[in-house]
Amino acid sequence: MPVVETKDLLDRKFDVCFTHGDINGNGFLEAADALALAARIATYLGESMGSPKTLKLFQAFENFWNHVTIKMDTDNDGKISPREWRKGLRKALAEDPNGYKEGSRPVAEAIFTICDRDNDGTLEQSEFAKFHEAFGCTSANSQLAFQHLDTDGDGTLTVEELLNAWHEYYTSDDPNARGNWLFGDAWDETVAIGKATR
Repeated sequence: MPVVETKDLLDRKFDVCFTHGDINGNGFLEAADALALAARIATYLGESMGSPKTLKLFQAFENFWNHVTIKMDTDNDGKISPREWRKGLRKALAEDPNGYKEGSRPVAEAIFTICDRDNDGTLEQSEFAKFHEAFGCTSANSQLAFQHLDTDGDGTLTVEELLNAWHEYYTSDDPNARGNWLFGDAWDETVAIGKATR
């Protein structure tokens, strides 16, 4: 695993997420980006737009957007710059346990539900790989990520394993945290990392 300055790790992970979320590529995150990302995930997973799983995902993303914009959109322009994103995620999630529980955990739960294609309460690597495809993650990185997140090594992810990984990704600056592999590409030098300059 590449060595990353611990003090920069959260910012790097936040920047990766910004790049994932900026669907229209205009350098800002907007409500439309959040909903477009939810639609993209549902599409890659083969879920219809009107299904209960997709509706739950849209609701979770909308809830997340409403939660974080309160702390992020400091100039009240309806969009979030990379700088606002970094600072806001630290306040909303990394430094506020309740904020994580209210804003981000429902997204993780909804993603688990929509990824669980056979509804058996666990995710196989092939199911989680579809989620990674929506973010442009390579097959090799997706397999590595799954191995890191599968903490008991049984070949499946439980909802608790995913929720723990989700929490570590957004709150931990430990370079060895398994959750750093949530999206499979936080360590990938080819990822186009958003620049927090605006």
